[in-house]
Amino acid sequence: MKKTYYLGRHASILYRQANRFYDRELAPYCIGCGQQFFLLRIFEHQGINVLDLARLGQFDKGTATRAVQKLEEEGYIRSEPDPLDRRMRRLYTTPTAEPIVEKVFAARERWNRILTRGMCQEEIEQADKLLAHMAENALNYIRQEGLDREP
Repeated sequence: MKKTYYLGRHASILYRQANRFYDRELAPYCIGCGQQFFLLRIFEHQGINVLDLARLGQFDKGTATRAVQKLEEEGYIRSEPDPLDRRMRRLYTTPTAEPIVEKVFAARERWNRILTRGMCQEEIEQADKLLAHMAENALNYIRQEGLDREP
């Protein structure tokens, strides 16, 4: 009998539990799992626009826009018109965001330690490599099928 693998189920569990973890850890700062990715990417890519931000994380533009609005409302980022294309907005973190960014990085490190508890360095590296490979396979399939286009 052929063995059945539950990769999707495991990925789903990891995703949901990560959301719970980040929501709890970041609640004091009025951001949750939905905004932490975007805050870190804006911090690392000062001046990025919403479309490029969405592409970085394989999000649709609407999801990125909502996250950016929430971060702007909380005073963690600011947007400025692009000097060459006034229709485009460039995103920057504010001084208010700096201590929050540190908290988000710390939460991410803690979550990684939780996930890799009981694993040696070689197993951690292998898990990272395998997950990256699976993510790339998923992205390639979605692109090939034309499912990555926004309606």
